[in-house]
Amino acid sequence: MFIVYSPEGKSFIGASKAVPPLKVDPLKRTDPVEDDVLDGFNMGVELDLKSPKGSAAIHAYETTQKDKARRVVVRVAEIMSTPVKVISSENTLEEAWFLMQENHIQHLPVVASGSLIGICSQRDLLSRMIVSKDGLVEGIKRETVADIMQLHVITTTENTDIRHVATVLTEYEIGALVIMDSSQKPIGVVTRGDMIERLANEPPVELYI
Repeated sequence: MFIVYSPEGKSFIGASKAVPPLKVDPLKRTDPVEDDVLDGFNMGVELDLKSPKGSAAIHAYETTQKDKARRVVVRVAEIMSTPVKVISSENTLEEAWFLMQENHIQHLPVVASGSLIGICSQRDLLSRMIVSKDGLVEGIKRETVADIMQLHVITTTENTDIRHVATVLTEYEIGALVIMDSSQKPIGVVTRGDMIERLANEPPVELYI
């Protein structure tokens, strides 16, 4: 399930909509290749699996598959960033910026007395400050995190299927989801970047099954 935290309290969203079917472009007709074009090409070459070369090829393939054995990722807990870095609404924008830079993150859940009250993103900060190419702050407004944080935060639990997480990130056009434990405390953050990185480095990830 997904929950929205807002100034009016938390409200239930429920399960995400069903993933729409993939749209596949119709196949284009391919003209047959003329026989004279194939002159000089042997189209019937087959690998003799009993030959030394064939056996070596099979062994190499099996070894490669064993080395690249991967497991399917289905829960958001497997890709979320944890332990989560949080910040107080009373912190300055500069403090939020340095916390992000130090931990190489772009989103900070905002808490008060341990409860989630908002989220602050790098984009929110950059709209209020001037940063050099080296990441040094050259100019910044005298504001606190409370002045720029987003008050409506979509959250979910660590057992949520990542297919549903991907759907919510896309449909609500947000960059991150906060992951909550059974006590409604933030325990992690998952971003679009986390999902893309896992797809790139450790496929397969069964987003649609």
